[in-house]
Amino acid sequence: MAKIATIAQYLTELERQRDNLAANLVTMGVSAAASEKLNTLVPKVLQIPQSGGTQPVKTILFDSDNRNNIYLQNGDTVSSIADFTMQYPDFCSEANGYALNYDPVLLGWDSQIFTCCTTPISITETSQIAMRFLSGSTEAGIMRLVQSDTGTAADILAKAQTEGSYTGLSMQWIYASDYVTTLTPCEVVQAGTYYLAWVGRSNNSHPLIKSIAVL
Repeated sequence: MAKIATIAQYLTELERQRDNLAANLVTMGVSAAASEKLNTLVPKVLQIPQSGGTQPVKTILFDSDNRNNIYLQNGDTVSSIADFTMQYPDFCSEANGYALNYDPVLLGWDSQIFTCCTTPISITETSQIAMRFLSGSTEAGIMRLVQSDTGTAADILAKAQTEGSYTGLSMQWIYASDYVTTLTPCEVVQAGTYYLAWVGRSNNSHPLIKSIAVL
């Protein structure tokens, strides 16, 4: 029995190391997911950009420890994440690891919740948006960059929904049985300071967003 337990622990540790490798690859600007096998992830180490030994700057916009700058618009009402979770306690709770939960059971069928982060980000043509999530289907998503003089959630969300006032990025929700991390390039964006906005839909995709960062 001891031998079986040891093998089980060894396999668990391998899975943990695989997850860490996938996360580290994403941090270094390489597309990777924890659902990939080790023999797929390991060769990707060679894809890490060489930049004279310097690591890319990472700006965390959202994760379980960084939630206070997230704002949401449901209908005409703009709410901080604290106020939103008072109305919908299971939207971002300890039970789901403080992920953003766009579930139709909580929000009704096909609600489109414009969401933004009020943390300003410096964007260049080499920047990438790393988003880690679970999704119930594969479909096109909405992600936009906005410039705002005030940096308020109301202004960011209003501009994110006004043609000519935002730069749209090409992103997709990807169906998987485990969390995936996608990298959305910012090649079409003129260098400058921006704010990130996206739409979470409580439809078949009903994403569960675990983290967002700018690389």
